[in-house]
Amino acid sequence: MVDYANPLRPTERVADRDRADAVAALATARDEGRLSPAEFEERSNFARTAVTWGDLAPLFKDLPRPPAPATQDDWGRHSRALGGAVGATIMAFIPFLSLGLFFIAGFAWNGWAWGWLFFLLIPLCGIVIYGPGSEDRRRR
Repeated sequence: MVDYANPLRPTERVADRDRADAVAALATARDEGRLSPAEFEERSNFARTAVTWGDLAPLFKDLPRPPAPATQDDWGRHSRALGGAVGATIMAFIPFLSLGLFFIAGFAWNGWAWGWLFFLLIPLCGIVIYGPGSEDRRRR
């Protein structure tokens, strides 16, 4: 949103769209109760005939400034992988877990045909822990 009270280039000419936006900003101030209907009518008539940004500035001097635009959060910052000491601890434990599950499944299912699938936990956990967004990748 434009800060009409402090224009960057007060001598620059305004376009029709800028005048319409200024009138809309005045209407918002009226709807919020900051301007009476008579003040709005007077200021909006002056805004419609403004030639430069400097002509619009006095209309907004006593009104609050527009809020600063919201910044877009970095989505990667919130979806980080584990990495670090926690990730290293988990990765050290996963091969032993896979081996234990291999033997448990082999004895429980009376065969070793599908037990090897538990060893896929090792690379899968590595991908999850050290995948995109991990701390170790950013340090490289």
